[in-house]
Amino acid sequence: MTPVSAPRSPRLAGDAARCPRCTELGRSCPSCTQRRRIAWRLVEQQDQTLEDAATRLDLMPAQVRELVDDERDRRELDAYRLDSIPVARARAFLERELARDPWLTRAEVAHRMGVRQGDFDRSFGYAPAKHGRPQTRVSVATASRLARALGRAPYELDGC
Repeated sequence: MTPVSAPRSPRLAGDAARCPRCTELGRSCPSCTQRRRIAWRLVEQQDQTLEDAATRLDLMPAQVRELVDDERDRRELDAYRLDSIPVARARAFLERELARDPWLTRAEVAHRMGVRQGDFDRSFGYAPAKHGRPQTRVSVATASRLARALGRAPYELDGC
């Protein structure tokens, strides 16, 4: 017969067995997600000790350590996600195709992509974005549409 362990606190994010709402959702609930981010911010950005952060969050220091580690892991994985590519790479690809075909224009490419030329120019850095800063990244989906509009396979554009 295995010993019965004490029930765990429902306050620890990231472990579905500890929070009934996380168990119900099958993922971290909004409260646990917020708690994880706050713990990380307190320890990593505000340089508080685990004990100080635990006191503020009304948790055990070991729980805060686990929360901070979970958030650190999540942020590290986000850095490896390839959901966008630099605009400069897509624009260089476009410029090569425009130089290769003298009859091809940005307006024609925008038409083939099914977008207005103004939106196309903002997306690829030919015009300033609505918020004033130029775009620095373009989604992989948009870059793939650009490659197809140019009659190329998306894999030919590095990063798609």
